[in-house]
Order: sequence, then structure tokens, then C-alpha cells
Amino acid sequence: MSITQNRLEPYPLEDEQIRFWEKNGYFISDVLFSEEEMLEAGKHMARVFDQEYETNVPPNKIDWWPGDLETKMKKVDNAWWADDVIRRLVQSPAIGSIAAQLARTDTVRLFQDQLLHKPGIGLNNPRSAAVGWHQDWAYWKCTRPDHALTARISVDGERLENGCMRVIPRSHRWPLQSSKMFFQSDASIDDVPEFDVPEAETIEVTLLELKPGQVSFHHSRAIHGSGENRTAYPRRTIIAHMLPGETRYQSGTGDHPWAVAVLAGQKDEELKDGDLWAGDRFPIIYTQP
Repeated sequence: MSITQNRLEPYPLEDEQIRFWEKNGYFISDVLFSEEEMLEAGKHMARVFDQEYETNVPPNKIDWWPGDLETKMKKVDNAWWADDVIRRLVQSPAIGSIAAQLARTDTVRLFQDQLLHKPGIGLNNPRSAAVGWHQDWAYWKCTRPDHALTARISVDGERLENGCMRVIPRSHRWPLQSSKMFFQSDASIDDVPEFDVPEAETIEVTLLELKPGQVSFHHSRAIHGSGENRTAYPRRTIIAHMLPGETRYQSGTGDHPWAVAVLAGQKDEELKDGDLWAGDRFPIIYTQP
């Protein structure tokens, strides 16, 4: 079976792999996408950053514009609205089926995607385009329960030198940390904050090194971050944030106002507490047969 076929079909996990996820809050798949697919993905990422939208529909959140500093992280949310290649990747049945097995749910929806281009800043430039330690769910409390998860497709490969993601195993079982301020672009990833750690737990840091086309998954409560890219080449990642199908809207949090606006805009009635996250902009990417 080819890699392309793998990504177009459900991807079964072993019980041991699911137990590892449940214990540690992260999982790394085999290589799911071919070198050719990742070359094509990189070209389409560049088109989106250059505001070339093949669907004529722009992404709904853009955090980098042509003319910004080249050492700044390029980030776009919901690029799948704008580009069909990105859409096929983030809605891959292989990714959706892995997410469903990890979350022990029958149905998985796409919450949003993200394109991340971490520029290679070399050895001597000031720190830039790092991602400080954080939990995704600190920003996603508008989703209940707190069992969202994320898949990260590595376009170029990720390792220590180019700023791979780091995760603190088992932290998805820890309390929600009190501050979002450790998510900052010039953070030193080597400075681990004094987290609220349960008794008998210890802070350990694991590098999630990936090959091109490999995919890592992490729980929305897992504490993670990444360092700057000290190579001469970009580190590009395509991200699918996903929600189990039973996820409901939690009002009053003020989180993700753009996503909440999209959810509300798809409803015939006023959005209210407990409504399902659903609709064409939050498409189902996998349903268990």
C-alpha cells in the first residue's frame, strides 16, 4: 500500500499506541505523506502567504503579511478555505481516523487549520519565531469538554536545530496553568516556567522530532512549545486542530472570537451555551463506519 493510499484510508492503531497517548498526551505516527506531496504542500503554503487563493476565498485570520520581517513566524488560520491542497491534507481520513481512535470518539471535526512557516534565522540573529510553553485549551475554553487534539504535519522535517516542538509528557492530566503569557514569540524554550505540577509528578521535556510527511498528535491540555530555527532553511508545518463530534460551545469565555463568530454565522438562531460545534466551516473529517 502506498503512502498516498494510506492517507486516503482509515489508519488503525495498536492498543499499545493508544495507551501511550493516554499516558503521555502525545503520539507520533509513521510517515503518512510522500516527499512529492510535501513538496506540493510547500508550494501551496507559499501561495497562501502570497495571498494567492485558488478558491477565491481568503483565510479568516492572517498573522503575517508580505513586507513583515522575514525573521517573524508566518502564520495563517483556515487556509483550507483558500486552497484545495491544504484542504485535502488537513481533512485526510488517515489523520481523522487516528484522532478518533486517540480521543475514543466516533466522529472528528476540523476546528481550524494553521500554516506555520518558521524562518531559518541562522546562528547569530536575535531569537525570533519561537513558541513559548503553553496549553492550547487555555485559548480554547469555548469548547467543552476539554478533549480537543491537534495533528501537526511536518513538511520539511523537524529536529532540535530547526525548532521542533517540545512537549511535557503527562501534562495533559495536570491542572490548567494559570497564565497564557508564556506563549510568546521571543521566549527561550530552555527556560521552563514553574508550572503547577501535581504531587509525585516531575517536569520532563521530550523533543518531537519528525521526518518530512510524518505527523505528531498532542492533547489540547498538553504543555508544549518550540524553539527558534537556527538553520538556514524554513521549518514548515501544516496543523489540523480537531474536535470530537460531541464537542459543545461554552459561552462566556471570550476565547477564539473569530471561530465563535464563524460558528454563530452558520446558525439560523442565536448561538447559545451547549450548542454543538458543527456546520460546513467545521467539517466532519472522519466518522467511524
